Amino acid sequence: MPVCPVFPTATTALLACWLLAAPVQAQMFKEPALQTLYASQRSTALESVSQQRLARQADDAQAVLGLAMVALQADDAGRRDAALQRARACIRQRPQAAECQYALGVVLGVHALSQGMVKAATSIGTVKDALLQALEAAPQWYPARSAVVEFYLTVPALMGGGAGRAREVAHAAPRSEQVQAFDGRIALADDRPEAALALLQAVPTAGDAALEEDVAGWTAQAAFALLARGQAAAARPVFERLQRAQPGQALPAYGLGRVHTDLGAPAEAVRWLEQAARLTGAAVLPIDYRLGLALQADGRTEPARAALARHVAAGKGPAKALDDAKKRLAQLGGPPD
Repeated sequence: MPVCPVFPTATTALLACWLLAAPVQAQMFKEPALQTLYASQRSTALESVSQQRLARQADDAQAVLGLAMVALQADDAGRRDAALQRARACIRQRPQAAECQYALGVVLGVHALSQGMVKAATSIGTVKDALLQALEAAPQWYPARSAVVEFYLTVPALMGGGAGRAREVAHAAPRSEQVQAFDGRIALADDRPEAALALLQAVPTAGDAALEEDVAGWTAQAAFALLARGQAAAARPVFERLQRAQPGQALPAYGLGRVHTDLGAPAEAVRWLEQAARLTGAAVLPIDYRLGLALQADGRTEPARAALARHVAAGKGPAKALDDAKKRLAQLGGPPD
């Protein structure tokens, strides 16, 4: 789920929110076979099965959703464009298909933001309408409600968003634990990470994998907000709990790397960041940049140069971090030979 404090610039933060919030790692699909492929991140197989099904039936809503989720997981412009075409074609035939409306809304949100804020602004209305229609068609489908809440919290009020609208949708959720989780997300948007943590850490998520995934993501976001305030000691136990609960995910380990860097323990930071680089979800995190900083602080110049050079060569992430990596690399003598 959204972990925007990792990405401090406005455009990248919004894009990261969409990328991480849209594909809930839980009951996204009604059909168990597709859900298994999605949850196990077997994107190639999910894409192949979805394409085969769409070749037989162009308005197969579950297959349209499959291509949309693959496009988001791959962060690939070509796949996003193809998924949008499939979603629009499905909607023309089945306007009440929640999966197709959801696919259009979340993929278009990411696709437009990847093309710049001007393009995003022109697409906001379409994104909003698609997500609202998805929720109207399937009010019990948690991913649709979560996406609408996230939309309202991410988009400025002048462009159709706002916390008030988010709260209305959140409080209409069918279960009290969902309402509590959404209230925690709203507290995050209101820059109240401590209040958010108090709500989120008390949410009973047993038996609801979708809700559990959202709560974990929003809890991480609250911990990053504490880090941004200089409260690394307060963020540390939050990331430690997340790491115990999700040992295969990169984000908690990355957070612990950030924590130990801020606490003046660079060797421990390096250990956590190197571990994060081997885990699921590492690709969307600026691990090499943070690893370079930790190695430099630990006096390990050559490995620091290598990590910073990898970050610069990738050319991804916030502009501020990229510029800082270039400056540090120049100070260390440039990229390794």
